[in-house]
Formats: sequence, structure tokens, C-alpha cells
Amino acid sequence: MKKACWNSQPSLSALSPVTSGEPQDSGRTIANAFSSSSSPSCAVAAVTECPPEGSARVAVLIPAYRPGLVLVDTVKLLATGGFDAIVVVDDGSGAGYAPIFAEISRIPNVDVVSHAINMGKGSALKAGINFVLYAYPEISGIVTADADGQHDPADVQKVSARFQANPDSLVLGVRDFLGRVPLRSRLGNRITRRIVRAVIGHNLSDSQTGLRAIPRMLLPRLLKMRSAGYEFELEMLIAAKHLGLQVVEQPIRTIYEPGNPSSHFQPFRDSMRIYNVLLRFTSIGILTAALDNLVFYFLFQATGSILESQVGARSAAVLFNYTAVRRAVFLSDERHGVLLPRYLLVVLANAGLSYAGIQALTSLLHLSVFPAKIIAETLLFVVNFLAQRDFVFTKRAGAPSVTDWDRYYQHVPFTARFTRKYTESVLISTMRMCTREGECGTILEIGGANSCFVEAILRVLRPTTYHVVDRNKYGLLLLKHRFDGRHDVILHEGDVLELQDLNLRADVVFSIGLIEHFDPEGTHKAIQAHFDLLRPGGLAIISFPTPTWLYIVTRAIAEVFGMWHFPDERPLMRSEVRAWVGDAGEIVFEKSLWPLVLTQHLIAVRKSHG
Repeated sequence: MKKACWNSQPSLSALSPVTSGEPQDSGRTIANAFSSSSSPSCAVAAVTECPPEGSARVAVLIPAYRPGLVLVDTVKLLATGGFDAIVVVDDGSGAGYAPIFAEISRIPNVDVVSHAINMGKGSALKAGINFVLYAYPEISGIVTADADGQHDPADVQKVSARFQANPDSLVLGVRDFLGRVPLRSRLGNRITRRIVRAVIGHNLSDSQTGLRAIPRMLLPRLLKMRSAGYEFELEMLIAAKHLGLQVVEQPIRTIYEPGNPSSHFQPFRDSMRIYNVLLRFTSIGILTAALDNLVFYFLFQATGSILESQVGARSAAVLFNYTAVRRAVFLSDERHGVLLPRYLLVVLANAGLSYAGIQALTSLLHLSVFPAKIIAETLLFVVNFLAQRDFVFTKRAGAPSVTDWDRYYQHVPFTARFTRKYTESVLISTMRMCTREGECGTILEIGGANSCFVEAILRVLRPTTYHVVDRNKYGLLLLKHRFDGRHDVILHEGDVLELQDLNLRADVVFSIGLIEHFDPEGTHKAIQAHFDLLRPGGLAIISFPTPTWLYIVTRAIAEVFGMWHFPDERPLMRSEVRAWVGDAGEIVFEKSLWPLVLTQHLIAVRKSHG
């Protein structure tokens, strides 16, 4: 049973009671958290406009190794463009280039980070990203640009503007490669485009571009990657793919100096590093196949059974392949509880197809078992790769990190009608059992937008007033329409973590499916809010999901099939909640709600008088 959306961030809107019998204007003026008292002047022609006030905050990052004077001019132009920060990384250029970086460091709003030795473009980018996240924690994203003059400051601004419109996307500044473009650049991009399309499933115009806007959610992942050279930018695309991030392309100018002398890209060495990233799945696939076939051979010699040998060989291969492709190929750090069921589903399907293929080849073409297996597995290699790429190791596009409660209230699952009835009966019986007649005069439901309990509680317990507090406006509006004209139902818009101004001490305070939508500190605060709004001797009832085997299995199945819509739900151990409520009063009743399948545990606590 789900009720309301909460997170650990304080609400920007003030607490506002809205009485269902008396319509009020619920409009707010929310102060822009990112507004500035002054706007930078944008007088330079190359950078024609500043980012609009209130838009996402963006830093520019330029890795540089033995740059020319063009870098100084580029940074000066960018410094007039309204960016929140500009960071230049000197990747061990040496003493001969110190005057260039010294001049850059004197430009306002520019930081220079230095490496003692040359460590590669990837390392320079990671050093800059780490610096930005530490020095400018409010940044929404980073635009990276090259130091060799190939990126016009006006194009940097265009990529930034495109990012402002798509702040959760990876934005690539793509070149058209027309005109006088060095052969190595034209050829390298053409080859890499095709391989990247196979690996990540995106037909990108320019997979090697250094001008790109990186959203904040991708930045911590990039810091964990081991690549240090030009291959870092390719691994960035793979990481974005498997975070479910959309990739947006922004056309830019194609600029090359004759001979491209300022570029430090070494065609053979750096291309091999890039393509090595792309060949990892093949290498792991070959090793997995070798292990699988070796185990199959020995088991078949011992048992003579294709099915038993197939099961044993595939089990051994799975142990190796899952870990290897998860970390080395698809760069995924999603929970095993999400990935493993998907992976095993693919393994079962693959094993079934392989078994059918072996049977067909041995019976129709009269091949011996071992050659038939090798042929069947080879034919399934591409299918297996595509299944892992697009089903197992990829988050669903646009997957939210918090629950979309508006969507939930618009599309309530059909199973909710059954789970709600059961929860309703347990809730009311707990209130009747733990209170005396007349002790339920004032009831407060926290996280009760569009509450499914209010009718039954009003009918059975007949409280004087029933208060609901939630910060989901859509859910509160639905509830308001249901009880329009009733003065005993009072609605409040507010965040459970910011209820200090709510002047209320209720006889009963309860929440169903609320406290699990926080980090541990937020959960503690949410629990404490129940007792802050409760009179001494009053009853607090808290229900929350707990990680029973039934909960874990059911949730895993729902996640595999894309039916799980509560990404921020954190099932809680009973001991964790008991420890927190025990300080506020006496636990008078507990019950695990197994019939809900996604098991909830309910605790009733009488607040102490002290």
C-alpha cells in the first residue's frame, strides 16, 4: 500500500492548511534557489547570451596538455559567457607551458588544476570533475571542451543551452566531418561510429567528440572508471547507456588547423585503447564459451546426457560471466536484486535455445554433440549480447530516482483494492483495540494524499476532526474533491520533515507506507514527527515494508518486468524501527501484514507522558 511521496530535502513552500469545506488559493511563490544578485556581462560577440536566470548551473572543464595560446583566448571568451565556473586542468604540460596557465589563472572565475606528470585525457577529466564536485557542489552539470581550438566558444554555449533544456541528458556537440577534415579524424570517427552503435545501440553522429555536457547524476560514476586516456570518453557513453540516460546531439562547427598540429591524439595507440573497450565483451564471451564447452565436454563424457551437461556447463559459465560483463563491459553498479533476475532469465532462455539447437543439429544434420553445441552457441552469441545490452544491464530510459506519486494516483494498480481493504481492517481494529471510547477525537494521517482510509475511519470511529498532511498537491486535490463541503476533514500541504509550524496535537497519528522513502536519517526524523504531533498518552501507528523473503521475491519479479514504480522505497528491519520508536513511548501492538505479499509490518506505540 503506497501513500505519499517524501524525500530528505526540505520543502520550499511554506506549510499551508487547506480546509476541504473552504476553498483557498494554494499558489506559491517559490524563491529561485539559484538566483544571483548580479548577472555577468556578455559583451563578447563569440558568446552571445547568458544562461537564463534560474536555469541549471553549469561549469566548463577543459583538459589541456601542452596547449597553444589559443587556449588563453578561448578561456577569456568563455569567462564572459555566464558560466558558474571554468576549470582548466594542466595535465603535466611542463615548465615551458607555465606562463600560459599562469595567464589563464588570472582570468576571473577560472580555476587551474595541475598534474605533476602527464596522466592522459581521461585522468585530467576525472581530476577536473572531482574538483568541480568538491568546490562547486551546487553544479547541475559540466560542459567539457578541448584545449586545441577545435571548439568555438559559441558552440560551447550552444551545448550548454541544449543541456539547460535537457538537464538529465548527456549532450554531445557533434561535427558533420564535411570539408577539409584530416583523414585520421574522418576515418576514425566512421569506424568508431559503427562499433559504438553495436555496443550501446545508439547511432551517434560523432562518438569521439570532446565537447559534451555531462549531467550531475553521471559524474560520480565517471570518477570510478579506470580508463585514463581517450577511451574514457567512449566509456562515458557506455556508462550513460546503462544508467538509462538519453543522449542528445547538438550540431557544432568542424574546426581543424592544417595538419591538426595541436592534437595529441595518437592514431594507432589511442585507437587501440578505444577499440579495446569495445572488444571486452568478445573477449569475455570467448573465455566464457571456453569454460562452458570444457565443463560440457567432461560432463557429457561422464553422463552421456545433453540436458544434464548443458545445465552443469551453463551454471559454471554463469558464475564467471555475470561478474565479468557487469563490471568490465557494461560498467553497471545497479543492485544484484535488479540485475541478477534479468540475467538468469536471459541465461535460461539462451540455454533453452542452445539445447534446442543442439538437438536439431544432431538429429537433422547428424552432427556429433560437441560440434553441434559450438555451432549453436556461436549463432546465439549476438542474440545474447543484445539481450544483455538492452535488457539486463540497462536501466529503463528515464528511470526516476524517486516515486512519481502523481502517476501513481492516476494509475492505481488493480491489486490495491484488495490490499487496501485488508490494511484498512487491520488499521481500524488496531485503533479500536488500543484506545478507549472517545480517545479518537482528533486523528492525523501523515502522507495521506488521496487517502483510502478516511471514509472507513470516519464511519467507524467517528472522530471530531480528521487531518491529512502531505506535500503532493495532486493527491490533496483529489481528496479535497471527495470531501468538498465537510468541515471535519482538514487538509495540510507540507513536508513530513518540516512540520514544526503545524500547531496540532492529535489523539492518534498514523502513516502507512511513508517512512521507507527516506535515507536512514530522514526515516528517523519522519518517525519523530509522529510523536511531535501527538498528545502525551496518544497512539502512534506506523506501517512500513520489511524485507521478508516474500517481499524480496515479489519485488524482484516486479522490477524484472518493469512493474515496480517505487524506486526510493527502502524496506526496513523491524529492529531498526523498534529502536527509534522505543525512545518515544511504549510499543503496545505489532503485526506483520503477510497477506499484502509485499510484506508490511505495523507497530502501535503509546506516547509517554514524560
